[in-house]
Amino acid sequence: MSLGNIQSNLNQTSSKGWDKTAQIFLNNFSKPNGFTTLFAIDAINLSIPKENQEKPMKILDIACGTGPLTIAASEIFKNSKFIATDFSPNMIEILNKIIKENHLKNIETHIMDGQNLISIENEAIDYTFSIFGLIFFPDLIKGMKEMYRVLKPNNQSRTAIASWCSDSFLPEIFRETLNQLLTEQNNGKPTTYKQLASSLSNELQFKNHLESVGFIDVSITRVEHPLEVNELSDLSILLKSNPAYIDCLDLLHTDELKLKFDSLFIEIAKSKNPIRSLENNKLQLKSYSFIGVGTKL
Repeated sequence: MSLGNIQSNLNQTSSKGWDKTAQIFLNNFSKPNGFTTLFAIDAINLSIPKENQEKPMKILDIACGTGPLTIAASEIFKNSKFIATDFSPNMIEILNKIIKENHLKNIETHIMDGQNLISIENEAIDYTFSIFGLIFFPDLIKGMKEMYRVLKPNNQSRTAIASWCSDSFLPEIFRETLNQLLTEQNNGKPTTYKQLASSLSNELQFKNHLESVGFIDVSITRVEHPLEVNELSDLSILLKSNPAYIDCLDLLHTDELKLKFDSLFIEIAKSKNPIRSLENNKLQLKSYSFIGVGTKL
């Protein structure tokens, strides 16, 4: 029996969906020592040598969200200048508030599409980052080319990109839930869903993409941090306004199937038997990321 394949049709060209999730993203993922911040720190450690800590550098954070990487890095590299960009005005508005509240003087922000960094000059940046942002771009290669274009050509400037691995808890549960509902929708014909969150989950393809735009000494490193929740039902609250969640529902053609999504999602999540931490009694949802790092010659 042949498989049907459905590609995510997430509209990354519109910022409205990401605007809606900005506050939830801040509250649950990008605070100091928050879930996304931990992966951001991994990307920093894998790309910027410790001896550069006091150097004055220009660091660009693309699809920055509410700034987990920018805020964390600004505390480490106090002599550097940070440029944080996102195409969601709400993400940038929240980041601006954080910058003001914490009296951070070395960060500037811009509402900007990561596939077209129009305000960033050629060869002006020492390090570029995108933490779970570029993976949602309609054109991954175009985003990587822009990261390469703005980097200085000194064989020291680097880029670092974070992508979810396919066996990370949330992408895996999304995939299994939607595959089951799409198969039901297609009268039993097995149907697979390819989600943008896992667009760089193939290690070799990730490496090849970076090399194809000119990066050398490319490394792909797998890192792990658990997503901690009190109960699995909390995931529904976290994901309701996320464009990736809306994208899943849009692929289901009947209200009956849409209504099944949440309950089936939790049912499949429970089947993975996540373990509670003995320290804080929170469920530990195993989450894995590939951090791709490349150098500009």
